[in-house]
Amino acid sequence: MCGIIGYVGHRQAVPVLLKGLKALEYRGYDSSGVALHTGASLSIVKRAGRLANLEKAIEQSNPTGCLGIGHTRWATHGVATDLNAHPFLSTYGKFAVVHNGIIANYLSLAASLRERGVNLTTDTDSEVVAHLIDHYYTGDVLSAVCRAARELKGSFALGVISVYEPNVLYGVRKDSPLVVGAGVNENAICSDISGISDFCGRLYAMQNGEIARVSTQGISLYDFYGKSRSFDLSPQEKEENSEREENEDYMHCEIRQTPLALLSGYESFPEKEAETVLSKPYDEILLVGCGSAYHAGLVFKGAMRELADTQVREEIASEYLTQKGGEKRNALVVAVSQSGETADTLLAVEKAKRQGATVLSVCNVRASSLVRLSDLAIITRCGRERAVAATKSYVAQVHSLLLLCLKYAEIKGKISKNKLNELKGEIAALPEKAERVIEEESYLSKVALAAKDAEAVFFLGRGQDCYAAKEGSLKLKEISYLFSEAYPSGELKHGTLALMEKGVYGVVIATDPALAEKNAATVAEITCRGASAIVVASEGIQPDMRADYVITVPDTHPLFSPVLTAIVLQEFAYYVAKARGCDVDRPRNLAKSVTVE
Repeated sequence: MCGIIGYVGHRQAVPVLLKGLKALEYRGYDSSGVALHTGASLSIVKRAGRLANLEKAIEQSNPTGCLGIGHTRWATHGVATDLNAHPFLSTYGKFAVVHNGIIANYLSLAASLRERGVNLTTDTDSEVVAHLIDHYYTGDVLSAVCRAARELKGSFALGVISVYEPNVLYGVRKDSPLVVGAGVNENAICSDISGISDFCGRLYAMQNGEIARVSTQGISLYDFYGKSRSFDLSPQEKEENSEREENEDYMHCEIRQTPLALLSGYESFPEKEAETVLSKPYDEILLVGCGSAYHAGLVFKGAMRELADTQVREEIASEYLTQKGGEKRNALVVAVSQSGETADTLLAVEKAKRQGATVLSVCNVRASSLVRLSDLAIITRCGRERAVAATKSYVAQVHSLLLLCLKYAEIKGKISKNKLNELKGEIAALPEKAERVIEEESYLSKVALAAKDAEAVFFLGRGQDCYAAKEGSLKLKEISYLFSEAYPSGELKHGTLALMEKGVYGVVIATDPALAEKNAATVAEITCRGASAIVVASEGIQPDMRADYVITVPDTHPLFSPVLTAIVLQEFAYYVAKARGCDVDRPRNLAKSVTVE
Protein backbone atom coordinates (compact mmCIF):
# COMPACT_ATOMS: atom_id res chain seq x y z
CA MET A 1 0.00 0.00 0.00
CA CYS A 2 2.61 2.55 1.06
CA GLY A 3 5.95 3.10 -0.60
CA ILE A 4 9.26 3.20 1.26
CA ILE A 5 12.79 4.02 0.13
CA GLY A 6 16.17 4.28 1.80
CA TYR A 7 19.47 5.59 0.44
CA VAL A 8 23.10 5.62 1.57
CA GLY A 9 25.92 6.80 -0.64
CA HIS A 10 28.09 9.65 -1.85
CA ARG A 11 25.28 11.99 -2.92
CA GLN A 12 22.92 14.16 -0.97
CA ALA A 13 20.03 11.87 -0.05
CA VAL A 14 17.10 14.28 -0.38
CA PRO A 15 17.02 14.54 -4.21
CA VAL A 16 17.40 10.75 -4.47
CA LEU A 17 14.60 10.13 -1.99
CA LEU A 18 12.24 12.63 -3.61
CA LYS A 19 12.81 11.17 -7.06
CA GLY A 20 12.19 7.69 -5.67
CA LEU A 21 9.02 8.80 -3.88
CA LYS A 22 7.66 10.23 -7.13
CA ALA A 23 8.10 6.81 -8.69
CA LEU A 24 6.42 5.20 -5.67
CA GLU A 25 3.53 7.64 -5.33
CA TYR A 26 1.18 5.21 -7.08
CA ARG A 27 1.41 3.11 -3.90
CA GLY A 28 -0.12 5.87 -1.79
CA TYR A 29 -0.35 9.64 -1.78
CA ASP A 30 -2.12 10.67 1.41
CA SER A 31 1.10 12.02 2.92
CA SER A 32 4.87 11.74 2.55
CA GLY A 33 8.08 12.40 4.45
CA VAL A 34 11.81 11.92 4.73
CA ALA A 35 14.30 11.40 7.55
CA LEU A 36 17.99 12.35 7.16
CA HIS A 37 21.09 11.59 9.19
CA THR A 38 22.56 15.09 9.44
CA GLY A 39 25.80 14.08 11.15
CA ALA A 40 24.86 14.52 14.78
CA SER A 41 21.11 13.84 14.75
CA LEU A 42 18.15 12.70 12.69
CA SER A 43 16.10 15.36 10.91
CA ILE A 44 12.53 14.71 9.74
CA VAL A 45 10.32 16.61 7.31
CA LYS A 46 6.82 15.28 6.56
CA ARG A 47 3.56 16.63 5.23
CA ALA A 48 0.00 15.49 4.60
CA GLY A 49 -1.25 15.59 1.02
CA ARG A 50 0.59 15.12 -2.25
CA LEU A 51 4.34 14.97 -2.62
CA ALA A 52 4.43 18.59 -3.77
CA ASN A 53 3.60 19.63 -0.18
CA LEU A 54 6.67 17.80 1.08
CA GLU A 55 8.86 19.33 -1.60
CA LYS A 56 7.83 22.83 -0.55
CA ALA A 57 8.56 22.05 3.10
CA ILE A 58 11.99 20.67 2.22
CA GLU A 59 12.83 23.81 0.25
CA GLN A 60 12.25 25.81 3.43
CA SER A 61 14.16 23.57 5.86
CA ASN A 62 16.86 22.32 3.44
CA PRO A 63 17.97 19.20 5.37
CA THR A 64 21.28 17.66 4.28
CA GLY A 65 22.88 14.26 4.62
CA CYS A 66 23.93 11.25 2.58
CA LEU A 67 21.84 8.74 4.55
CA GLY A 68 18.06 8.86 4.60
CA ILE A 69 14.71 7.13 4.35
CA GLY A 70 11.47 8.23 2.72
CA HIS A 71 7.81 7.28 2.69
CA THR A 72 4.64 7.92 0.70
CA ARG A 73 1.49 6.84 2.53
CA TRP A 74 -1.82 5.15 1.85
CA ALA A 75 -3.59 5.60 5.19
CA THR A 76 -4.80 2.51 7.04
CA HIS A 77 -4.42 3.47 10.72
CA GLY A 78 -4.94 7.14 11.44
CA VAL A 79 -6.17 9.88 9.13
CA ALA A 80 -3.82 11.65 6.74
CA THR A 81 -2.24 14.46 8.78
CA ASP A 82 1.24 15.88 9.20
CA LEU A 83 1.45 14.14 12.57
CA ASN A 84 0.48 10.71 11.23
CA ALA A 85 2.81 10.93 8.24
CA HIS A 86 5.98 8.81 8.19
CA PRO A 87 8.85 8.67 9.16
CA PHE A 88 8.51 8.27 12.92
CA LEU A 89 11.18 9.05 15.50
CA SER A 90 11.75 7.22 18.76
CA THR A 91 11.34 9.26 21.95
CA TYR A 92 14.80 10.79 22.03
CA GLY A 93 15.26 10.90 18.29
CA LYS A 94 17.74 8.04 18.13
CA PHE A 95 15.86 5.93 15.54
CA ALA A 96 13.73 6.81 12.52
CA VAL A 97 11.41 4.29 10.85
CA VAL A 98 9.25 4.06 7.73
CA HIS A 99 6.75 1.23 7.38
CA ASN A 100 4.63 -0.39 4.69
CA GLY A 101 2.03 -2.87 5.94
CA ILE A 102 0.00 -3.36 9.09
CA ILE A 103 1.26 -4.16 12.59
CA ALA A 104 -1.49 -6.48 13.80
CA ASN A 105 -0.45 -6.43 17.47
CA TYR A 106 0.23 -2.71 17.72
CA LEU A 107 -2.41 -2.14 20.42
CA SER A 108 -0.75 -4.55 22.84
CA LEU A 109 2.69 -3.21 21.93
CA ALA A 110 1.49 0.36 22.46
CA ALA A 111 0.07 -0.54 25.88
CA SER A 112 3.35 -2.19 26.87
CA LEU A 113 5.37 0.81 25.69
CA ARG A 114 3.17 3.22 27.63
CA GLU A 115 3.73 1.16 30.78
CA ARG A 116 7.45 1.73 30.21
CA GLY A 117 6.91 5.49 30.05
CA VAL A 118 6.84 5.94 26.28
CA ASN A 119 4.60 8.76 25.07
CA LEU A 120 2.89 7.76 21.79
CA THR A 121 1.79 10.83 19.87
CA THR A 122 0.07 9.53 16.71
CA ASP A 123 -2.92 7.41 15.69
CA THR A 124 -0.85 4.98 13.65
CA ASP A 125 0.25 1.41 14.13
CA SER A 126 3.68 2.24 12.68
CA GLU A 127 4.92 4.56 15.42
CA VAL A 128 5.37 1.66 17.86
CA VAL A 129 8.14 0.20 15.67
CA ALA A 130 10.54 3.10 16.26
CA HIS A 131 9.96 2.97 20.03
CA LEU A 132 10.30 -0.80 20.13
CA ILE A 133 13.69 -0.73 18.39
CA ASP A 134 14.82 2.01 20.74
CA HIS A 135 13.67 -0.05 23.72
CA TYR A 136 15.77 -3.03 22.64
CA TYR A 137 18.90 -1.04 21.79
CA THR A 138 21.79 -1.91 24.13
CA GLY A 139 24.71 -0.92 21.95
CA ASP A 140 24.09 -2.94 18.77
CA VAL A 141 21.59 -1.65 16.21
CA LEU A 142 21.26 -4.93 14.29
CA SER A 143 20.42 -6.79 17.49
CA ALA A 144 17.75 -4.22 18.38
CA VAL A 145 16.18 -4.42 14.92
CA CYS A 146 16.16 -8.23 15.13
CA ARG A 147 14.48 -8.30 18.54
CA ALA A 148 11.84 -5.80 17.44
CA ALA A 149 11.15 -7.69 14.21
CA ARG A 150 10.58 -10.91 16.13
CA GLU A 151 8.02 -9.21 18.33
CA LEU A 152 6.02 -7.61 15.52
CA LYS A 153 3.02 -9.44 14.10
CA GLY A 154 1.30 -8.69 10.81
CA SER A 155 2.84 -7.57 7.53
CA PHE A 156 5.68 -5.12 7.32
CA ALA A 157 8.49 -3.76 5.25
CA LEU A 158 10.63 -1.38 7.28
CA GLY A 159 13.34 1.15 6.61
CA VAL A 160 15.38 2.07 9.67
CA ILE A 161 18.19 4.55 10.34
CA SER A 162 19.78 5.58 13.64
CA VAL A 163 22.12 8.23 15.04
CA TYR A 164 24.48 5.45 16.07
CA GLU A 165 25.42 4.40 12.54
CA PRO A 166 25.77 7.44 10.24
CA ASN A 167 26.41 5.36 7.12
CA VAL A 168 24.02 2.41 7.59
CA LEU A 169 20.37 1.79 6.88
CA TYR A 170 18.33 -1.33 7.56
CA GLY A 171 15.58 -2.97 5.56
CA VAL A 172 13.23 -5.52 7.13
CA ARG A 173 10.73 -7.69 5.32
CA LYS A 174 7.75 -9.83 6.37
CA ASP A 175 4.83 -10.22 3.92
CA SER A 176 5.35 -6.78 2.34
CA PRO A 177 7.62 -6.27 -0.68
CA LEU A 178 11.11 -4.87 -0.35
CA VAL A 179 14.10 -4.91 -2.69
CA VAL A 180 17.75 -4.08 -2.07
CA GLY A 181 19.69 -2.32 -4.79
CA ALA A 182 23.43 -1.97 -5.35
CA GLY A 183 25.02 0.89 -7.27
CA VAL A 184 28.51 2.34 -7.46
CA ASN A 185 29.47 3.53 -3.98
CA GLU A 186 25.78 3.88 -3.19
CA ASN A 187 23.10 1.39 -2.17
CA ALA A 188 19.41 1.48 -1.42
CA ILE A 189 16.24 -0.26 -0.32
CA CYS A 190 12.83 0.30 -1.91
CA SER A 191 9.30 -1.10 -2.09
CA ASP A 192 9.91 -1.85 -5.76
CA ILE A 193 12.64 -1.29 -8.30
CA SER A 194 11.00 1.76 -9.87
CA GLY A 195 12.30 4.04 -7.11
CA ILE A 196 15.96 3.07 -7.42
CA SER A 197 16.33 1.69 -10.94
CA ASP A 198 18.24 4.68 -12.32
CA PHE A 199 21.28 4.16 -10.08
CA CYS A 200 21.08 0.54 -8.84
CA GLY A 201 22.14 -1.86 -11.57
CA ARG A 202 21.90 -4.97 -9.40
CA LEU A 203 18.97 -6.00 -7.24
CA TYR A 204 17.85 -8.54 -4.67
CA ALA A 205 14.20 -9.12 -3.81
CA MET A 206 14.15 -9.75 -0.08
CA GLN A 207 12.24 -12.74 1.25
CA ASN A 208 10.17 -13.10 4.38
CA GLY A 209 12.09 -13.02 7.62
CA GLU A 210 15.12 -11.16 6.25
CA ILE A 211 16.95 -8.04 7.43
CA ALA A 212 19.33 -6.18 5.13
CA ARG A 213 22.16 -4.06 6.55
CA VAL A 214 22.99 -1.58 3.82
CA SER A 215 26.00 0.75 3.82
CA THR A 216 28.31 2.41 1.33
CA GLN A 217 30.68 -0.52 1.79
CA GLY A 218 28.14 -3.17 0.84
CA ILE A 219 25.06 -5.16 1.72
CA SER A 220 24.71 -7.92 4.33
CA LEU A 221 21.68 -10.10 4.92
CA TYR A 222 20.45 -11.66 8.17
CA ASP A 223 17.46 -13.54 9.52
CA PHE A 224 15.39 -12.21 12.43
CA TYR A 225 17.83 -13.84 14.88
CA GLY A 226 20.88 -12.11 13.42
CA LYS A 227 22.23 -15.13 11.60
CA SER A 228 23.98 -14.23 8.34
CA ARG A 229 22.35 -15.30 5.07
CA SER A 230 23.81 -15.65 1.61
CA PHE A 231 22.16 -13.98 -1.36
CA ASP A 232 22.81 -13.04 -4.97
CA LEU A 233 22.32 -9.67 -6.60
CA SER A 234 20.82 -9.97 -10.07
CA PRO A 235 21.21 -7.54 -12.97
CA GLN A 236 18.22 -5.26 -13.41
CA GLU A 237 15.99 -6.14 -16.34
CA LYS A 238 15.53 -3.37 -18.88
CA GLU A 239 11.98 -2.09 -19.24
CA GLU A 240 10.63 -1.36 -22.69
CA ASN A 241 8.22 1.57 -22.53
CA SER A 242 7.25 4.34 -24.88
CA GLU A 243 7.85 7.83 -23.57
CA ARG A 244 5.08 9.79 -21.94
CA GLU A 245 4.35 13.11 -23.59
CA GLU A 246 4.77 16.24 -21.50
CA ASN A 247 1.71 16.91 -19.29
CA GLU A 248 0.12 13.62 -20.38
CA ASP A 249 -1.59 11.53 -17.73
CA TYR A 250 0.07 8.21 -17.01
CA MET A 251 -3.23 6.41 -17.49
CA HIS A 252 -3.68 7.78 -21.00
CA CYS A 253 -0.08 6.97 -21.87
CA GLU A 254 -0.42 3.42 -20.56
CA ILE A 255 -3.61 2.78 -22.51
CA ARG A 256 -1.75 3.76 -25.66
CA GLN A 257 1.04 1.35 -24.77
CA THR A 258 -1.37 -1.60 -24.85
CA PRO A 259 -0.65 -2.76 -28.43
CA LEU A 260 3.07 -2.97 -27.67
CA ALA A 261 2.30 -4.85 -24.44
CA LEU A 262 0.20 -7.37 -26.38
CA LEU A 263 2.94 -7.90 -28.93
CA SER A 264 5.57 -8.36 -26.24
CA GLY A 265 3.40 -10.86 -24.36
CA TYR A 266 2.67 -12.83 -27.52
CA GLU A 267 6.33 -13.11 -28.46
CA SER A 268 7.50 -14.10 -24.97
CA PHE A 269 4.78 -16.61 -24.03
CA PRO A 270 6.57 -19.65 -22.51
CA GLU A 271 5.17 -22.40 -24.75
CA LYS A 272 7.38 -25.28 -23.58
CA GLU A 273 7.18 -24.44 -19.88
CA ALA A 274 3.40 -24.09 -20.07
CA GLU A 275 3.12 -27.43 -21.84
CA THR A 276 5.08 -29.12 -19.06
CA VAL A 277 2.72 -27.82 -16.38
CA LEU A 278 -0.52 -28.21 -18.33
CA SER A 279 0.22 -31.77 -19.46
CA LYS A 280 -0.24 -33.09 -15.93
CA PRO A 281 -3.66 -34.40 -14.86
CA TYR A 282 -5.48 -32.20 -12.35
CA ASP A 283 -8.64 -32.79 -10.36
CA GLU A 284 -9.50 -29.10 -10.52
CA ILE A 285 -8.41 -25.79 -11.99
CA LEU A 286 -8.84 -22.92 -9.54
CA LEU A 287 -8.49 -19.24 -10.49
CA VAL A 288 -7.71 -16.68 -7.75
CA GLY A 289 -7.26 -12.93 -7.99
CA CYS A 290 -8.54 -9.55 -6.83
CA GLY A 291 -10.05 -6.59 -8.65
CA SER A 292 -9.03 -6.30 -12.29
CA ALA A 293 -6.90 -9.44 -12.04
CA TYR A 294 -9.97 -11.39 -10.95
CA HIS A 295 -11.92 -10.01 -13.91
CA ALA A 296 -9.14 -11.16 -16.24
CA GLY A 297 -9.56 -14.60 -14.73
CA LEU A 298 -13.26 -14.59 -15.53
CA VAL A 299 -12.42 -14.18 -19.22
CA PHE A 300 -10.10 -17.18 -18.86
CA LYS A 301 -12.92 -19.15 -17.27
CA GLY A 302 -15.25 -18.41 -20.17
CA ALA A 303 -12.66 -19.32 -22.78
CA MET A 304 -11.75 -22.57 -21.02
CA ARG A 305 -15.40 -23.58 -20.89
CA GLU A 306 -15.94 -23.05 -24.62
CA LEU A 307 -12.59 -23.95 -26.16
CA ALA A 308 -11.37 -26.67 -23.83
CA ASP A 309 -14.66 -28.02 -22.46
CA THR A 310 -13.16 -27.53 -19.00
CA GLN A 311 -14.74 -25.92 -15.97
CA VAL A 312 -12.62 -23.47 -14.00
CA ARG A 313 -13.60 -22.58 -10.45
CA GLU A 314 -12.94 -18.92 -9.87
CA GLU A 315 -12.58 -17.35 -6.43
CA ILE A 316 -11.98 -13.81 -5.25
CA ALA A 317 -8.82 -14.35 -3.23
CA SER A 318 -10.14 -12.77 -0.02
CA GLU A 319 -13.24 -14.97 -0.12
CA TYR A 320 -11.21 -18.09 -0.81
CA LEU A 321 -9.25 -17.44 2.38
CA THR A 322 -12.42 -17.59 4.50
CA GLN A 323 -13.73 -20.86 3.04
CA LYS A 324 -13.39 -24.18 4.82
CA GLY A 325 -13.46 -27.60 3.23
CA GLY A 326 -13.88 -28.59 -0.38
CA GLU A 327 -10.17 -28.51 -1.16
CA LYS A 328 -8.76 -30.79 -3.84
CA ARG A 329 -5.13 -31.65 -3.30
CA ASN A 330 -4.32 -32.22 -6.94
CA ALA A 331 -5.37 -28.78 -8.17
CA LEU A 332 -3.86 -26.36 -10.64
CA VAL A 333 -4.13 -22.87 -9.18
CA VAL A 334 -3.96 -20.02 -11.67
CA ALA A 335 -3.11 -16.87 -9.69
CA VAL A 336 -3.28 -13.46 -11.34
CA SER A 337 -1.70 -10.26 -10.00
CA GLN A 338 -0.07 -7.28 -11.68
CA SER A 339 2.42 -6.58 -8.89
CA GLY A 340 2.80 -10.10 -7.56
CA GLU A 341 2.51 -8.62 -4.06
CA THR A 342 -1.29 -8.53 -3.60
CA ALA A 343 -1.69 -9.72 -0.03
CA ASP A 344 -4.94 -11.70 -0.39
CA THR A 345 -3.72 -13.43 -3.55
CA LEU A 346 -0.42 -14.41 -1.92
CA LEU A 347 -2.24 -15.83 1.11
CA ALA A 348 -4.63 -17.72 -1.17
CA VAL A 349 -1.70 -19.24 -3.05
CA GLU A 350 0.01 -20.23 0.17
CA LYS A 351 -3.20 -21.88 1.37
CA ALA A 352 -3.52 -23.83 -1.87
CA LYS A 353 0.13 -24.89 -1.80
CA ARG A 354 -0.36 -26.29 1.70
CA GLN A 355 -3.03 -28.49 0.13
CA GLY A 356 -0.54 -29.73 -2.47
CA ALA A 357 -1.61 -27.57 -5.41
CA THR A 358 0.52 -26.66 -8.41
CA VAL A 359 0.66 -22.88 -8.91
CA LEU A 360 0.78 -21.12 -12.27
CA SER A 361 0.83 -17.35 -12.03
CA VAL A 362 0.28 -14.50 -14.44
CA CYS A 363 2.25 -11.49 -13.24
CA ASN A 364 3.99 -8.37 -14.50
CA VAL A 365 6.87 -8.31 -12.00
CA ARG A 366 9.48 -11.04 -12.19
CA ALA A 367 11.07 -10.11 -8.85
CA SER A 368 7.86 -10.56 -6.87
CA SER A 369 6.62 -12.82 -4.10
CA LEU A 370 4.01 -14.46 -6.31
CA VAL A 371 6.55 -15.44 -8.93
CA ARG A 372 8.77 -16.98 -6.25
CA LEU A 373 5.82 -19.01 -4.95
CA SER A 374 4.85 -20.29 -8.40
CA ASP A 375 5.78 -23.49 -10.17
CA LEU A 376 5.47 -21.53 -13.42
CA ALA A 377 5.12 -17.78 -13.90
CA ILE A 378 3.92 -16.18 -17.11
CA ILE A 379 5.40 -12.68 -17.13
CA THR A 380 3.15 -10.30 -19.02
CA ARG A 381 6.03 -7.92 -19.88
CA CYS A 382 3.80 -4.89 -20.29
CA GLY A 383 6.25 -2.53 -18.62
CA ARG A 384 5.82 -0.38 -15.56
CA GLU A 385 2.32 0.90 -14.86
CA ARG A 386 2.20 4.05 -12.72
CA ALA A 387 -1.49 4.99 -12.80
CA VAL A 388 -3.53 3.32 -10.07
CA ALA A 389 -6.17 2.02 -12.49
CA ALA A 390 -5.03 -1.11 -14.31
CA THR A 391 -5.10 -0.58 -18.08
CA LYS A 392 -2.41 -2.22 -20.19
CA SER A 393 -1.65 -4.64 -17.35
CA TYR A 394 -5.25 -5.89 -17.33
CA VAL A 395 -5.33 -6.36 -21.10
CA ALA A 396 -1.96 -8.13 -20.96
CA GLN A 397 -3.31 -10.49 -18.29
CA VAL A 398 -6.35 -11.34 -20.40
CA HIS A 399 -4.13 -11.90 -23.43
CA SER A 400 -1.74 -14.21 -21.55
CA LEU A 401 -4.63 -16.18 -20.10
CA LEU A 402 -6.17 -16.63 -23.55
CA LEU A 403 -2.85 -17.95 -24.85
CA LEU A 404 -2.78 -20.30 -21.86
CA CYS A 405 -6.29 -21.50 -22.71
CA LEU A 406 -5.32 -22.24 -26.32
CA LYS A 407 -2.28 -24.18 -25.16
CA TYR A 408 -4.40 -26.20 -22.71
CA ALA A 409 -7.00 -27.01 -25.38
CA GLU A 410 -4.24 -28.10 -27.73
CA ILE A 411 -2.51 -30.32 -25.18
CA LYS A 412 -5.74 -31.99 -24.07
CA GLY A 413 -6.89 -32.56 -27.64
CA LYS A 414 -10.00 -30.44 -27.18
CA ILE A 415 -9.61 -28.50 -30.43
CA SER A 416 -8.95 -29.41 -34.06
CA LYS A 417 -5.74 -28.32 -35.73
CA ASN A 418 -7.59 -26.12 -38.22
CA LYS A 419 -9.57 -24.40 -35.48
CA LEU A 420 -6.43 -23.96 -33.41
CA ASN A 421 -4.57 -22.30 -36.28
CA GLU A 422 -7.55 -20.04 -36.95
CA LEU A 423 -7.66 -18.90 -33.33
CA LYS A 424 -3.89 -18.42 -33.18
CA GLY A 425 -4.24 -16.14 -36.19
CA GLU A 426 -6.98 -14.21 -34.43
CA ILE A 427 -4.93 -13.73 -31.28
CA ALA A 428 -1.84 -12.74 -33.26
CA ALA A 429 -3.90 -9.97 -34.91
CA LEU A 430 -5.00 -8.41 -31.61
CA PRO A 431 -2.09 -5.91 -31.30
CA GLU A 432 -2.94 -4.38 -34.68
CA LYS A 433 -6.65 -4.29 -33.86
CA ALA A 434 -5.87 -2.67 -30.52
CA GLU A 435 -4.09 0.10 -32.43
CA ARG A 436 -7.25 0.66 -34.45
CA VAL A 437 -9.33 0.97 -31.30
CA ILE A 438 -6.99 3.60 -29.88
CA GLU A 439 -7.20 5.63 -33.09
CA GLU A 440 -10.94 6.20 -32.41
CA GLU A 441 -10.44 7.85 -29.02
CA SER A 442 -11.69 11.26 -30.18
CA TYR A 443 -15.23 9.91 -30.59
CA LEU A 444 -15.00 8.26 -27.18
CA SER A 445 -14.20 11.62 -25.61
CA LYS A 446 -17.47 13.02 -27.02
CA VAL A 447 -19.49 10.09 -25.65
CA ALA A 448 -17.83 10.50 -22.28
CA LEU A 449 -18.67 14.20 -22.19
CA ALA A 450 -22.36 13.36 -22.62
CA ALA A 451 -22.26 10.83 -19.77
CA LYS A 452 -20.14 12.76 -17.27
CA ASP A 453 -23.10 13.81 -15.11
CA ALA A 454 -24.95 10.50 -15.18
CA GLU A 455 -26.86 9.60 -12.04
CA ALA A 456 -25.73 6.00 -12.45
CA VAL A 457 -24.11 3.83 -15.11
CA PHE A 458 -24.94 0.14 -15.56
CA PHE A 459 -22.69 -2.08 -17.66
CA LEU A 460 -24.42 -5.06 -19.29
CA GLY A 461 -23.29 -7.99 -21.38
CA ARG A 462 -23.63 -11.70 -22.03
CA GLY A 463 -20.95 -14.37 -21.88
CA GLN A 464 -17.48 -12.87 -22.29
CA ASP A 465 -19.09 -9.46 -22.66
CA CYS A 466 -20.49 -9.80 -19.15
CA TYR A 467 -16.98 -10.28 -17.79
CA ALA A 468 -15.81 -7.28 -19.81
CA ALA A 469 -18.70 -5.28 -18.31
CA LYS A 470 -17.48 -6.01 -14.78
CA GLU A 471 -14.08 -4.56 -15.55
CA GLY A 472 -15.59 -1.57 -17.36
CA SER A 473 -17.74 -0.77 -14.36
CA LEU A 474 -14.79 -1.03 -12.00
CA LYS A 475 -12.74 1.36 -14.14
CA LEU A 476 -15.46 3.98 -14.22
CA LYS A 477 -16.22 3.97 -10.51
CA GLU A 478 -12.61 3.97 -9.35
CA ILE A 479 -11.44 7.01 -11.32
CA SER A 480 -14.60 9.08 -11.97
CA TYR A 481 -16.49 8.31 -8.72
CA LEU A 482 -19.74 7.79 -10.63
CA PHE A 483 -22.00 5.10 -9.23
CA SER A 484 -21.64 2.08 -11.47
CA GLU A 485 -22.49 -1.61 -11.43
CA ALA A 486 -22.28 -4.50 -13.89
CA TYR A 487 -24.81 -7.26 -14.53
CA PRO A 488 -25.47 -10.02 -17.04
CA SER A 489 -27.89 -8.53 -19.58
CA GLY A 490 -30.44 -11.23 -18.84
CA GLU A 491 -30.62 -10.02 -15.23
CA LEU A 492 -31.75 -6.55 -16.24
CA LYS A 493 -35.43 -7.46 -15.87
CA HIS A 494 -34.83 -9.03 -12.46
CA GLY A 495 -34.58 -5.78 -10.54
CA THR A 496 -32.20 -3.34 -12.20
CA LEU A 497 -34.75 -2.29 -14.82
CA ALA A 498 -36.53 -0.40 -12.03
CA LEU A 499 -33.62 2.06 -12.01
CA MET A 500 -33.75 2.86 -15.71
CA GLU A 501 -34.91 6.46 -16.11
CA LYS A 502 -33.73 9.77 -17.48
CA GLY A 503 -30.20 10.56 -16.28
CA VAL A 504 -29.20 6.89 -16.05
CA TYR A 505 -26.93 5.28 -18.65
CA GLY A 506 -26.77 1.67 -19.74
CA VAL A 507 -23.55 0.54 -21.42
CA VAL A 508 -24.30 -2.61 -23.43
CA ILE A 509 -21.34 -4.63 -24.68
CA ALA A 510 -22.34 -6.61 -27.77
CA THR A 511 -19.52 -8.33 -29.64
CA ASP A 512 -21.01 -11.77 -30.32
CA PRO A 513 -23.06 -11.94 -33.56
CA ALA A 514 -24.96 -14.93 -32.19
CA LEU A 515 -26.37 -12.71 -29.45
CA ALA A 516 -27.16 -9.66 -31.58
CA GLU A 517 -30.93 -9.92 -31.26
CA LYS A 518 -30.83 -10.38 -27.51
CA ASN A 519 -28.49 -7.40 -27.14
CA ALA A 520 -30.73 -5.25 -29.35
CA ALA A 521 -33.65 -6.13 -27.07
CA THR A 522 -31.61 -5.06 -24.04
CA VAL A 523 -30.92 -1.68 -25.64
CA ALA A 524 -34.65 -1.23 -26.35
CA GLU A 525 -35.52 -2.05 -22.74
CA ILE A 526 -33.16 0.68 -21.57
CA THR A 527 -34.16 3.45 -23.97
CA CYS A 528 -37.92 2.99 -23.83
CA ARG A 529 -37.82 3.90 -20.14
CA GLY A 530 -36.01 7.18 -20.73
CA ALA A 531 -32.47 6.04 -19.90
CA SER A 532 -29.61 6.55 -22.35
CA ALA A 533 -27.87 3.65 -24.05
CA ILE A 534 -24.23 3.35 -25.10
CA VAL A 535 -23.36 0.27 -27.12
CA VAL A 536 -19.88 -1.18 -27.64
CA ALA A 537 -20.28 -3.48 -30.62
CA SER A 538 -18.22 -5.37 -33.15
CA GLU A 539 -18.15 -3.76 -36.59
CA GLY A 540 -20.23 -6.53 -38.17
CA ILE A 541 -23.24 -6.10 -35.87
CA GLN A 542 -23.26 -2.43 -34.88
CA PRO A 543 -25.92 -1.34 -37.46
CA ASP A 544 -28.50 -3.41 -35.55
CA MET A 545 -27.92 -1.46 -32.35
CA ARG A 546 -30.27 1.54 -32.08
CA ALA A 547 -28.69 3.34 -29.19
CA ASP A 548 -27.83 6.93 -28.31
CA TYR A 549 -24.17 6.18 -28.99
CA VAL A 550 -22.52 3.22 -30.73
CA ILE A 551 -18.80 2.58 -30.34
CA THR A 552 -17.35 -0.04 -32.65
CA VAL A 553 -14.42 -2.39 -32.22
CA PRO A 554 -12.81 -4.55 -34.92
CA ASP A 555 -14.34 -7.97 -35.44
CA THR A 556 -12.57 -10.82 -33.67
CA HIS A 557 -13.57 -14.13 -32.15
CA PRO A 558 -16.12 -13.37 -29.38
CA LEU A 559 -13.95 -15.17 -26.83
CA PHE A 560 -11.13 -12.72 -27.52
CA SER A 561 -13.24 -9.56 -27.69
CA PRO A 562 -12.57 -8.51 -24.05
CA VAL A 563 -9.05 -7.57 -25.14
CA LEU A 564 -10.48 -4.89 -27.44
CA THR A 565 -13.53 -3.80 -25.48
CA ALA A 566 -11.32 -3.27 -22.42
CA ILE A 567 -9.46 -0.51 -24.23
CA VAL A 568 -12.74 1.19 -25.18
CA LEU A 569 -14.06 1.04 -21.63
CA GLN A 570 -10.77 2.26 -20.17
CA GLU A 571 -10.78 5.28 -22.46
CA PHE A 572 -14.46 5.92 -21.72
CA ALA A 573 -13.70 5.93 -17.98
CA TYR A 574 -10.65 8.11 -18.56
CA TYR A 575 -12.53 10.79 -20.50
CA VAL A 576 -15.48 10.77 -18.10
CA ALA A 577 -13.09 11.28 -15.18
CA LYS A 578 -11.24 14.07 -16.98
CA ALA A 579 -14.54 15.80 -17.77
CA ARG A 580 -15.46 15.60 -14.09
CA GLY A 581 -12.11 17.11 -13.05
CA CYS A 582 -10.82 13.97 -11.33
CA ASP A 583 -7.19 12.99 -10.87
CA VAL A 584 -7.15 9.96 -13.15
CA ASP A 585 -3.72 8.72 -12.06
CA ARG A 586 -4.34 8.95 -8.32
CA PRO A 587 -8.01 8.33 -7.49
CA ARG A 588 -9.08 9.04 -3.95
CA ASN A 589 -8.74 6.37 -1.26
CA LEU A 590 -7.00 3.90 -3.58
CA ALA A 591 -3.49 2.59 -4.11
CA LYS A 592 -1.95 0.58 -6.90
CA SER A 593 -0.59 -2.35 -4.98
CA VAL A 594 -2.74 -3.70 -2.13
CA THR A 595 -0.13 -5.35 0.07
CA VAL A 596 -2.30 -5.71 3.19
CA GLU A 597 -5.44 -7.75 3.83
